Amino acid sequence: VKGFKANMHSERGIAKAVAKLTYAFANATVPKVNVVIGAAYGSAYVAMNSKAIGADMTYAWPTAEIGTMDAKLAAKIMYAALQTSAASAAKRGYVDAIIDACDTRKYVIGAFEMLFTKREDRPAKKHGTV
Repeated sequence: VKGFKANMHSERGIAKAVAKLTYAFANATVPKVNVVIGAAYGSAYVAMNSKAIGADMTYAWPTAEIGTMDAKLAAKIMYAALQTSAASAAKRGYVDAIIDACDTRKYVIGAFEMLFTKREDRPAKKHGTV
């Protein structure tokens, strides 16, 4: 993932931190809206409020890249456009709509208006698992 060094020191604490972040997103009961504007790959995408962990609405700009790995690496396995385009992510149900950057505010406001009355009843528990 861009922004993270691939060395022993950096790798040591990242798994625990990502687990806590994923747990927080998955257990949040507030409206969860996600806008993908750049590259979103692999478990980093899943951890950052993806549909897989319960995002209510996920939007993507047309230039967004969403997939299991970077397109250059994925091209060795399959066609890059099929792997990482926002359109292919939408076809698989990972994105609710592909939106232009200039329409982002309108869609996010609409999502929060739609989710304004969202309530999730969950069983009470004293402790989480993380």
